[in-house]
Amino acid sequence: MPTSARLSRELESRLAAYCAQHGVSKTEVIERGLELLLELDDETGKHPAFVAYQRIAARLRPEPKRRRSPSSSDAMRRALRAKYSG
Repeated sequence: MPTSARLSRELESRLAAYCAQHGVSKTEVIERGLELLLELDDETGKHPAFVAYQRIAARLRPEPKRRRSPSSSDAMRRALRAKYSG
């Protein structure tokens, strides 16, 4: 069944170069890519490459800082104690 897609110039250029280098058609490359993507989705991310990617990506995201610095926490505690102690 015919399908069309708009690709950026860069992506189309890379696709054409890949096809020329490997002696395959653009259709074949796109079909292989879609099959791989759908297979990964069907297997709920169990593909070894995807699992490795998730492990690496998890380490690249910085954890949000939720705690205040000790000095500001101590100052807040002292202020609250002074206000409500007596």
